[in-house]
Amino acid sequence: MTNSLIISVRLHEGWYHGAGSIPSPARLFQALAAGRGLGGPLQLQTIEALQWLEKQRPPIVAAPVTICGQLVATYVPNNDLDAKQGDHRRMGDIRTKKTAHPLLFDPSVPFLFCWKLTDEDMDESAVKHIQELANGLYQLGRTVDAAWACADVVTTDELGDHLRCHRGPVLRPASGQGNVECPTPGSVHSLIDRHSDMARRYGPTADGKGQTFRRRSKPKWRMVSYGNAMTRICFDLLDRETSTHVAWSPTETVALVTMIRDEAVNRLVAALPAHEAEIQQALIGRKPTGENAGLASARVRIVPLPSIGHEHADQQIRRVVIEIPGNCPLRTDDVVWAFSAQKLSHRDRCVDLVTAQPNRQLEHYGVTSAASRLWQTVTPVALSARRRRIEPDRTKRQLGDEKGAAERRMEHEVAASGIRQALRHAGYEATIRSIRLQREPFTARGQMADDFATEPRFSKHCLWHVSLELNDQITGPICVGDGRFLGLGLMRPVVAVVDSDGVSASNGIFAFTVESGLLPNADPIHLARALRRAVMARVQHELGPRTRLPTFFSAHYPDGTPAKSEKTPHLSFQFDPENYRLLVIAPQFLHRNSSHQFPKNLDMLETALTDFRELRAGKAGCLRLQLASVDSSDTRLFGPSQDWKSVTPYSVNRHAKHATVKETLCRDVLAECEGRGFPRPQAIALDWLAQSGKSLSGHIRLTFKQLVSGPIILGRTRHLGGGLFAPCPNNGGAE
Repeated sequence: MTNSLIISVRLHEGWYHGAGSIPSPARLFQALAAGRGLGGPLQLQTIEALQWLEKQRPPIVAAPVTICGQLVATYVPNNDLDAKQGDHRRMGDIRTKKTAHPLLFDPSVPFLFCWKLTDEDMDESAVKHIQELANGLYQLGRTVDAAWACADVVTTDELGDHLRCHRGPVLRPASGQGNVECPTPGSVHSLIDRHSDMARRYGPTADGKGQTFRRRSKPKWRMVSYGNAMTRICFDLLDRETSTHVAWSPTETVALVTMIRDEAVNRLVAALPAHEAEIQQALIGRKPTGENAGLASARVRIVPLPSIGHEHADQQIRRVVIEIPGNCPLRTDDVVWAFSAQKLSHRDRCVDLVTAQPNRQLEHYGVTSAASRLWQTVTPVALSARRRRIEPDRTKRQLGDEKGAAERRMEHEVAASGIRQALRHAGYEATIRSIRLQREPFTARGQMADDFATEPRFSKHCLWHVSLELNDQITGPICVGDGRFLGLGLMRPVVAVVDSDGVSASNGIFAFTVESGLLPNADPIHLARALRRAVMARVQHELGPRTRLPTFFSAHYPDGTPAKSEKTPHLSFQFDPENYRLLVIAPQFLHRNSSHQFPKNLDMLETALTDFRELRAGKAGCLRLQLASVDSSDTRLFGPSQDWKSVTPYSVNRHAKHATVKETLCRDVLAECEGRGFPRPQAIALDWLAQSGKSLSGHIRLTFKQLVSGPIILGRTRHLGGGLFAPCPNNGGAE
């Protein structure tokens, strides 16, 4: 049976002055030890109980809704009076400014730290002693953060009830390394050593004439990634008499969301009149006085889902998703109750909002499927910038009413700038590679952008259908623009498909699956070189014998010298040994911050690879190939992950002096990541191979602090089959 240990901590004044954001599990661990340490050195039983706790998996952390308080500055001496010859009258010359930025919250809402325990983890003696330590806790954070705590052991169902009823964000440990400190084996002894160092931090100098200061040893923690849980509840629109789905027109999206939202607000205000301000903030985003209030990230979002997934889908709304962020000021179960079993009216029909199980419709909007770089609007985006209105009746137009090319271009540039801001305001940090704006829908059954206009809030002159190509892959659902909380700006991922000529519309990545002919233990570098020769031959055939092959394909300048990828980008050729795929990858995917575009070369490459079905790879065999699509569901090399492992050997760019083989590999790959625009990871060399006349190579594991999307191709041989990374099947992080 699985139980959970919950430590509930309440702060007396409703503020927290500790470093970082909310209190971390490490801060609680310190507070438990400090509470018992008031009576003297820690007893053996206390140390054993804390050692048991530090071996457990990182806990779930639930916190109240917090806001940043006013920044407070104080000036204190910096213990450097010797620099002023010990003159106390000059104390003002050595004062240092220290700032505190407290978090403010409702003191009646506790902080919860929840450890899940299996039968093997359970130690009744240690748990009982942890409960005694919790009773002795007196502060959490700095001296002014007076607190008290209690600990209980609950079942899994009771833990779920506690988290559902909690008013505030619920943070769960995720895989990979993060920035939240948590106890780890050795933490309690590191705290004991740190406390002992206080008595030894001053000592005489070597000549015995002065005094030195020794820095205390730091406590030992492990860094864990935590994510803010988002709760999604699906509802179906059902006819009350026939219990069949009701088809709601997508052009009435704003009216539907407004109707559902207002009914939920009325329910909650009637049931919780004392929390009217929080209800208005969470569901409408304003105070009762009409002023804007609260963070947009804490608002409940109502997302009607038009039926898509097939070219003949009618795109009528039959279901709605309610998204409740973890930092919503209302309890999750209260919000779900407010939306459940609502009775709506639609064209003389009685419609019930009925809770439903998540279905495949969510996959079409990128919720449960893999991330994607390509997105298109289903409902148009509302922007602040408006197009100039032209009188539709030609007989009423005046001279000069017509729009010229310069004015239309300016309108599109202003709208494109608004799209970038809208994506950032919605919380997405991905860089936009290309934008396409139009009034017409992107599907045959879609609606014109003008049809969604609802005066006076959303004029038809501020609505656009948008297609985006991003540098990084992101997951859905994506709603952007001024109407994102009213159902406008809803986007769907675009899946790459194979066109009639057999070439994948992959925006620079062409994949071929090896169906047969591959001999065992084939060398990826050898296969990549054979693929490169075949591609160059096919492109040269398309250009003709008298036309020189561009450096984009050959990786060489006209004089035969190798091209520098930083100055002259060129193709990368790879072999994925697990999925038996050959890949031709455009150079913009090798550098994360690349802004290069190669439309003419890519069109030529696409033409040359038409009907490419056979590759003669010498000692690797005669391969039979089948073109494969690369889309949003492909997570093998292109999906987001924190842990990546090289599937083909990584070759160093330069050999470090006075360093071991492992240090050379790790230093080189870290420099490569920085140069290619990736965030700095942790690198571990798994194995290596040093051969005379060849670059040092090996397999490396990279661990990033956040999710990073592929492809990741690094190293000296990144253009010829080396340095290809894939997500680790088991990230090995916290559960």
